[in-house]
Amino acid sequence: MQEQYEARRISKQRAEQVKKSGALGDAVLVGTFNGFIIVEPVGANLGDGSAFSPQEADYELQPVWHLGPKATLREARRRLGLEANAEQGQLVHAGG
Repeated sequence: MQEQYEARRISKQRAEQVKKSGALGDAVLVGTFNGFIIVEPVGANLGDGSAFSPQEADYELQPVWHLGPKATLREARRRLGLEANAEQGQLVHAGG
């Protein structure tokens, strides 16, 4: 069974807290011009923002906004099923 992922904003303070606690696990932390985004398994509740819709995630996780390694962005997009060759992971919209 494929694990489902969601993307949400995470504050810098919360991101540091998650990294220091070792709770990052299967999540991917992405730095952007507009702050941090975490791609996490559904239900992990690591982020402190509401879950993005698939369209919002696709827009926010574009190379033009990304500040880190391309591999990190590719992995985040792959987990959300936003890449044409995504083999696992599926974006679920849990927010409202």
